[in-house]
Amino acid sequence: MLNSNTVTRARQRLHRATITLATVAAACLTASCPGASAAPAAPQFVLVGGTVSGNIAVLRVGSDGSLSKVSGSPFASGTGVLSLAMAPDGRTVYATQALGSAADGYKIDDNGLLHEIPGAKASLDGPPITGALSPDGTQYYVAVGGFPGHISSFAVSATGTLSPEGQTQVPGMSALTMVTVDPSNHFVRVTDYLDGNLQSFAVGTGGKLTPIGSVPTGGGPNNPGYTPDGKFVYVSHELASEIRGYAIGPDGKLTPTPGSPYPAGQMTHGAQITSDGHRLYVPEAASGDVRGYSIATDGSLTPLAGSPYHVPGALAMPGQVLLSSDERHLYVADVLTTHITTIVHTFDVSADGSLRPSALPDIDAGVVMSDGPVLVKTH
Repeated sequence: MLNSNTVTRARQRLHRATITLATVAAACLTASCPGASAAPAAPQFVLVGGTVSGNIAVLRVGSDGSLSKVSGSPFASGTGVLSLAMAPDGRTVYATQALGSAADGYKIDDNGLLHEIPGAKASLDGPPITGALSPDGTQYYVAVGGFPGHISSFAVSATGTLSPEGQTQVPGMSALTMVTVDPSNHFVRVTDYLDGNLQSFAVGTGGKLTPIGSVPTGGGPNNPGYTPDGKFVYVSHELASEIRGYAIGPDGKLTPTPGSPYPAGQMTHGAQITSDGHRLYVPEAASGDVRGYSIATDGSLTPLAGSPYHVPGALAMPGQVLLSSDERHLYVADVLTTHITTIVHTFDVSADGSLRPSALPDIDAGVVMSDGPVLVKTH
């Protein structure tokens, strides 16, 4: 017969074994035990719009940041793609079609294929120049050109369908307007390429827009870029070699940042800002460069070391820039070159924010003329 000491020791060993098995099981549930595999990450893609060719290229992002065309890319959309807007879900994108007077919504599957969303085609009463989604993805604003131009507002459903909610006239000439939404979702900004103004609107219920004033900015202003905290907005200009910075007040009013405007190259386009709000990059189509700046706490800009950075290749005309998700790479899409189709170049981003040409190869997106904010990524 077993004595009491033997039974006690057996019970202790059984207790320790039970704890060990429970620990291993818990580790396996979190995919940290040997042999367990975590769920594969969703593939990521970069999209490039073709303004003249009327299509959208889809490029797969490799684990090393390299780009490659997915099968069947580019995909037909509509002539006059001047903007792409990615929804917060990272798999829904809306494209404007200037010649078709429409905007369309698409879903992107894991193979990078585009699928039209039923009920997500918006017919417009003029040529849409750009479109922008609210940060929560519930509103879609389209800047429609004309004399004067206006903003058409749409409610976005959970499935991505669009429902018209109204129009807001943009003061001034407003024939070539570009629209963005503040990160706070409280204000909409509209740049007017012809009269050089930056118009501001307060966002009300149902996407209703109320004018709250404008500031004169440089010639040929492009889509503004915001710091993620919504404190500052920066406007680059095609017709003036400068960038202007503005501090955003609680009421949405704009005040120039110290030292603004800041010198830039020729034909600057839309700004790309890092997720920490510390650095800003702009492409310069006529100069063939990308210019980088450090953003101070007061919003002022200082050139990064070695800036500007020349885009390799003959007659490159960088028109759009896009940071990779890990911000180790900067993708640069030509707006128009003698190559005809758009080339996407890659820079490596150093720890201090400076750029150097990457060893990763350039990629031919296969679309013609990428003008406007037409470079986005999934997530």
